[in-house]
Amino acid sequence: MDMLPLKRPYFSLTRGRELTWLLICWLVTAVSTLILIFAWPQTRSLDFVIILHQWSGSAPVAYIFKAFSFLGEDEFFMIFFGIILWCVNKNLGFWTTVMLLTSGVYRGVIKDLTHLERPVLAGVIHPEDTAFPSGHTLTAVTVWGYLAVRIKKTGFWIWAIVVMAGMGLSRMVLGHHFLGDVLGGFALGLPFLLFFIWLSVQFVERGWVERFTVPLLLTLSVAGPVVLTAVIPGADSPKILGYLAGACVGYILEKEKVRSITAAALPLQFVKVILGMAVLFGIIVGLGGILPSGGPDAAFAAKMVGFARYALGGVWGTLLAPALFVALKLTPREPAALSK
Repeated sequence: MDMLPLKRPYFSLTRGRELTWLLICWLVTAVSTLILIFAWPQTRSLDFVIILHQWSGSAPVAYIFKAFSFLGEDEFFMIFFGIILWCVNKNLGFWTTVMLLTSGVYRGVIKDLTHLERPVLAGVIHPEDTAFPSGHTLTAVTVWGYLAVRIKKTGFWIWAIVVMAGMGLSRMVLGHHFLGDVLGGFALGLPFLLFFIWLSVQFVERGWVERFTVPLLLTLSVAGPVVLTAVIPGADSPKILGYLAGACVGYILEKEKVRSITAAALPLQFVKVILGMAVLFGIIVGLGGILPSGGPDAAFAAKMVGFARYALGGVWGTLLAPALFVALKLTPREPAALSK
């Protein structure tokens, strides 16, 4: 099965550029970490946030930063990854989704351990989770950084850096985070990105993928997230891990049984996206009243209800939607010999 996520070199086919990008990543990590260690009180200055938040008083500026912030929202990623999975490249879409979800679990664990408060500003309504690190910033670093590593185009690297910087700044301008939260997103996000890339390469170079049978992969795809849901606190872990389990199971079975091809005529691509998104949002949002996720202190059985709903969403995105597209002749399927 074509499940190989990444090969060496990480950043560039040119050795000099490869070393330069690695140096930049570790330099930003080191600088962000040192500032947090030696200037921690200053990084949580409300006065600095108030100064930046004044920028949001201008409507055009506010729209720009809200647009950056939207690039880190769940709704954006559902649409974005749906388009990649169904219309661009299944491998890229799946592995970037795995990056998004695993970094989400990582971020949630750190937030639960640190449990730091957000800035208190008049008129600013915060998300329910705690402040450190900035989840939007960490997600921008890991997801857009991973996409840039996979695509390896100068223009996309520039775009990824703009999103990372703009995301961090937007979270302060909108009044949701201190400077230290944003620096934490970089200090913790870049090592996670590099670790994910390194681990991906190990699977390829050491031939770990070939050692797993399909039944074993399916078992691990479900058992791992279920166990983690039982031990990781918080209301978001069942959602993230449920979607991860469903997406993994669906991707494995789609590669074996459906073998859809993402390429199709543009009008058919529009139909695929609209149909796929309608059902996906119906599952995630529409079934919320029937299969609630439960609160942060919910019992394991209650968490598994939300886990099942998001797992169904993951299965829809990677298996059921492609199967429906093939059945409706919205997209072709590759020959069995080419899918191995």
